[in-house]
Amino acid sequence: MSCYLIEELLPLYIEGDTSAETNKIVAEHLQSCESCQHLYHEMKEPITFIQTPDLMPYIDEKEERRKFEKRYYGKLLYRASIAFCMGYVVMIILYWL
Repeated sequence: MSCYLIEELLPLYIEGDTSAETNKIVAEHLQSCESCQHLYHEMKEPITFIQTPDLMPYIDEKEERRKFEKRYYGKLLYRASIAFCMGYVVMIILYWL
């Protein structure tokens, strides 16, 4: 069997989601193919995540709040001015009718 197919089957093989026949084929291939063995051992190792303060992104809360308020109140002010102008135009039209 080609290495490409084995590489595709390895995650399922490691999790135990393959059939007995597929397990046998993958195991036989792993015994004869060194590159697939290496890939198998890499996939089998647990992944550890290290979180250090240096790697965490710095979020300036004041700056984020300022950006939010600028976006929110900017839109609010724009909408209020449009509503006021439309109301004013309607009042002028009704006055002349």
